[in-house]
Amino acid sequence: MTDEDGLAWFENVLGAASKNEQGDMQGARCPKCNGADFVKISDLFAESAGRLGENAEARGAARAGGLTDEQIVRKFAPPRQSSAMGAALAVGVPLGAIAFYVYRRFGDNAGQLSILVTLVVTAIVLMTMARKFSDKYYHAQRRWNRLFMCLKCGQVVAS
Repeated sequence: MTDEDGLAWFENVLGAASKNEQGDMQGARCPKCNGADFVKISDLFAESAGRLGENAEARGAARAGGLTDEQIVRKFAPPRQSSAMGAALAVGVPLGAIAFYVYRRFGDNAGQLSILVTLVVTAIVLMTMARKFSDKYYHAQRRWNRLFMCLKCGQVVAS
């Protein structure tokens, strides 16, 4: 096998992996109107957001699928990543108050142990929730990247 054959094989593998991630609508038909013209939701969102940013007066003009730019931006916004800090604070603040009470009531040894338990439990909650929100975000992002819309009727279809 020559170097060119190995490089071509490697490019084919990378190309196949990128096609699987993005989705494809070649040869597909709309289940609602039987149309064959689709636009990727992420591309449609980017174009509509750009038009709204450039010309705010053109909000009422109908675009793809009979939707206006404002409706497209509001309806097809990309997923946003959540923060785990709220959950960590919701656990850490009450446990911190309990640790302070234990420290004042029972002295140094019990107080230091309760502070240590508070820190460990809060760290565990923070890391667990960060992982949960991260997984949820990347799943939603992958799903959003695979959505298409029919240009004729506005039907949203996942590839």
